[in-house]
Amino acid sequence: MSGKAILTTAFARYPQNAAGVTWAFLQWALGFRSLGWDTWLVEELPASACVDADGNPATSGHSVNAIRWQEAIQDFGWSGKATLFREGEKAEWDDLRDFAREADLILNISGVCRRRDLLELPRRRIYLDLDPAFTSIWVREYGCDLGLGGHDLFLTVGLCMNAPGVRAPDLGVRWLPTLPPVALDYWTGIPGGGESWTTVTHWRAYPEVRWGRCTFTNKAPEWERFIDLPRRVGVPFRIASDLEEEDVSERFRAAGWELVPSRGIANDWKQYRTFLNGSRGEFSVVKGGYRISGCGWFSDRSACYLALGKPVVLQETGWSSLLLPARGLHSFSSIDEAAHAIETAEAHYSMEADGARSFAVEALDARKVIGRLLEQL
Repeated sequence: MSGKAILTTAFARYPQNAAGVTWAFLQWALGFRSLGWDTWLVEELPASACVDADGNPATSGHSVNAIRWQEAIQDFGWSGKATLFREGEKAEWDDLRDFAREADLILNISGVCRRRDLLELPRRRIYLDLDPAFTSIWVREYGCDLGLGGHDLFLTVGLCMNAPGVRAPDLGVRWLPTLPPVALDYWTGIPGGGESWTTVTHWRAYPEVRWGRCTFTNKAPEWERFIDLPRRVGVPFRIASDLEEEDVSERFRAAGWELVPSRGIANDWKQYRTFLNGSRGEFSVVKGGYRISGCGWFSDRSACYLALGKPVVLQETGWSSLLLPARGLHSFSSIDEAAHAIETAEAHYSMEADGARSFAVEALDARKVIGRLLEQL
């Protein structure tokens, strides 16, 4: 099956320290295109998001946002079929309008497209949630408009969002779980390797939220729970993050973690990929809200590590009840389990690396992930 599809992006909205976010959106577009779909990329750029290279407010025409957009469109070959709507500026979109009238679907990732005059044109409107549990709480408890209205199908990377006992408000929609896709052509056959177990992360990303008796936290408290891990296993760990509190950094360095700024790594998609590829494997915690909710969130960043043949040790959110590869992917809930997973991966590293790549090919290949979605349309 092939046709015409409109895909939303985040090239311009998050121009700095957000290559991981860019890839989370981009993998879907690349996947549709690899299946033979005629694709058009769309993004809406709020004036409040526009900054210069130093992070200071700027007009859209003089912003790094516009530069990042043009670079990405050229790098990935979408010139002539990509539209950036800039808040406060008149947009010429006659060609997009004609395309949208014939489009089979629009995939609206995180609801970032709010233009009703565009959304109403394709035959199907698909909403993809990248922040399971948090999205439900923001909408129900905090009254946030996250653009869910007007869609026909609702996808989520929370693999367990429909399972009994999930701690998240019911929004009255039927969530269809999906794994994050990887466009394998961009994550295959890249020479490299290293000695450190790494990850790239925002330390906090956004504030904690409350629902019922539970507080749904960001990553900061989860990292604290595992601060002593380097003392337990004899391998180096490197975290690329936006952590700025020196007292926290000093405590983690004293415990054996190497901390590096993520800005230089996550500003460019190639540098981001190079960092992941220069790793022994990935060790990462998740946002506390994902763990507490049991929503089954699975990391799009971990998917990239796996595609590169890097074993992954990822904190439990419920995902391991559904994903059970023999090698290459391990879950943990406690520091003892984390240490055991690292030791297991190191003891059989070659088989673990092969297992990681095999799992990516079998389960995360964008063509297969999107193919499973299309079967549900």
